[in-house]
Amino acid sequence: MRKNYTRTFKSLHYLATIAIFFCLFPLSGFSQDKTIVDTTGRDTMSLDKLTQLKSSGVSSELETVINSGTKVASIKSVSLRKSPGIVTIITEEEIKKSGARDEIDVLRLIPGIDFGVDVEGVVSIGMRGDWAHEGKVLLLLDGQEMNEILYSTIQLGNHFDVSQIKRIEVIRGPGSAIYGGFAEYMVISIITKSGKDINGISASGSYGEMQNALGYRDISLSVGDKIKDLEFSLAAFTGQANRSDRTYTDVNGSSYNMAGNSALNPTNINLGISYKGLSFRGIYDNYQMTTQDDYGLVQSKAYPVNFLSELFELKYIAKLSRKITLTPLVSFKQEKPWNSTGPYALQDSSANLLYDKTAQRYRGSLTMSYDITNKINVIAGGEMYYDYAKDGIDTTPFINGKRTISYINRALYVQSLFKFRIVNIILGARYDNNSGYAPAFVPRIGLIKRINNLTLKLLYNQSFRSPGIEDIDLSASGTIKPEMTQVLEFEGGYEITPDMYVTLNIFDITTKNPIVYVVDTGGNEVYKNLNQQGSRGAELDYRIKSSWGYVDFNYSFYTVAGKTTVPSFQVPIDNNMMLGFAANKFNLYGYYNLTKDISIAPTISWIGRRYGYALDGGGVYLKTYSPTILANLFISYNNCLTHGLRIGIGCYNIFNSDYAFIQPYMTNVLHLALPGQSREFALRLSYDLKFKKK
Repeated sequence: MRKNYTRTFKSLHYLATIAIFFCLFPLSGFSQDKTIVDTTGRDTMSLDKLTQLKSSGVSSELETVINSGTKVASIKSVSLRKSPGIVTIITEEEIKKSGARDEIDVLRLIPGIDFGVDVEGVVSIGMRGDWAHEGKVLLLLDGQEMNEILYSTIQLGNHFDVSQIKRIEVIRGPGSAIYGGFAEYMVISIITKSGKDINGISASGSYGEMQNALGYRDISLSVGDKIKDLEFSLAAFTGQANRSDRTYTDVNGSSYNMAGNSALNPTNINLGISYKGLSFRGIYDNYQMTTQDDYGLVQSKAYPVNFLSELFELKYIAKLSRKITLTPLVSFKQEKPWNSTGPYALQDSSANLLYDKTAQRYRGSLTMSYDITNKINVIAGGEMYYDYAKDGIDTTPFINGKRTISYINRALYVQSLFKFRIVNIILGARYDNNSGYAPAFVPRIGLIKRINNLTLKLLYNQSFRSPGIEDIDLSASGTIKPEMTQVLEFEGGYEITPDMYVTLNIFDITTKNPIVYVVDTGGNEVYKNLNQQGSRGAELDYRIKSSWGYVDFNYSFYTVAGKTTVPSFQVPIDNNMMLGFAANKFNLYGYYNLTKDISIAPTISWIGRRYGYALDGGGVYLKTYSPTILANLFISYNNCLTHGLRIGIGCYNIFNSDYAFIQPYMTNVLHLALPGQSREFALRLSYDLKFKKK
């Protein structure tokens, strides 16, 4: 295995050398502009302000992005290149022109991210080789926590409307010191268009057809405006889709056709209102699925699995002085995740099919930001939330023997930003104390140094995953601890020209006391803490952006060699890899502007060798899944026939690759790989009607 490990790193070295060679080769084709020096305050400017600077010749297309302000890794806005995290930003323009159908299409293009299947047809996320579905990745929609609080999971696939997205900010690393126990490995922040962005009415419709079934049909409508100090936006999204049109086969050899039996039907209403420093956000999210594969075994007919969330937040940003800002916040969310109570679920003898629990979270927080000097900022605050869950028609009581259960969590957090000539420093920490499990304390430190066109980051973070309500309820010994992770990251970013930027980062992740899901011999779900797991690797990202278009090439690599791993996650015949996730992945995507309004966008994802369990004549065996190429092509025409009308046509999975979502863990009840979509052709129409400016 040591030889394999050495060969892997040699291959990585060769691939990186080749990639850098091809990146540098075309330099002669671009103007060698002199280095752009940041003007005062430019590190915290918005995209809109930087776009205005561009018109005066100060900023290039790419610099507009890498110098734009982001708060996702720091609370206080800093430029992307100086953000104390490994951060990826995907803009509205990139999403629109790529023709991305849903959040999976968008997130797949980010280094280190992949996807796997859990149970009941749910597809979720993996990060840097680790299965991150339950409580390891925080998903935010306009600042609202979309993870459900029973199992802490997120569900992906035609769930959120990409046409409403202004930008996506992703921390490819831990965020617990800011966000708490759902941000152990990564934070995904989806930011939709504000009232000012919409400035009128926007409508869109999409239709896709796979080879043997409907792919998706979605419609969206948004209205918004800003009138003096009042700003509002209201967006509605609904649709229908199929996860796949292929055939799923279980460990017993039973099969079902997923066409018409793997529905992904979203309904989302998002309301935002702000007046001066006061803001309100309300989200209704009803994600309705059907599935026939249950926990891996094919049922006699498809049954519904629904995820309903209702979220409300009210906050006020009070500027007490030029240097001090105080932000009180209250929020509430109510959820019915994994809900299955239809006639078939009630009649079937399988306990897995019947689930009816409601969860609520009441949260309050108070945060203070103090600019001690123009070089030093301190942010400190406290938070408390109350979780409550009740059982519906599911007759199984909670761990306390009752039909209801509750927990209280208290947290304190602090962060300091120091902007020195020698180096920028971030120091932070968070302490959580929950009534259901042991406390967690996580510090962070980051050093960021910019030398002309080179930016260097050295980051050390501790993070944690807080057990969900069901993790506690189903814990093997009656008690369960938070899993604790430490991550060391180093990133170098270099601005080759104002139109080209390349970053290379290396990471090392170690998780102690990981919370692991298993199914015992009696078919019962159990959660318990095991010893340790982790991964290490590297990610390369090279971007070119100019008036002619945009190109992004990225490569990600991980290995678990030398790391203690959880047996149910690891590949038995390869100590370098984890089940379900390729050690090597390439993405090449972008768009070319044929004219001012017409663009063509190719996308290629090369997903390396993977391992997962499959069925043959002799039973279940460990299968080697050959490398897969997923290729898309999308052509869009803006202002077609009339101003504001955009038409797009696309072909997805051009080569009709037999891609499948692999279960990234092994249990006594095994879910075999869930087939993905066949080749799909799609049409998208959108129209923006702008209000006249007064």
